[in-house]
Amino acid sequence: MRLRRRKPYTEIGISRIPCTRCGSPSRYQWRACADDGWRALCPACDVALNEMALRFMRVPGWRAMIRKYRRFVFGR
Repeated sequence: MRLRRRKPYTEIGISRIPCTRCGSPSRYQWRACADDGWRALCPACDVALNEMALRFMRVPGWRAMIRKYRRFVFGR
């Protein structure tokens, strides 16, 4: 069993770790309070996680927020 990462990854360090969910190259990181550790995420999984959280919290205007965030992350 791999121990959880207690400290956030550095910018260089995160690029060396595969995405926890899909194995693609990571660029972002995430931490859930219940998990007590940092998880590496690729851009696609980061966007999906943000969308899921905004929908779950029923944030008004979440669709527009995700469109804007997707453009920021993917540069489109």
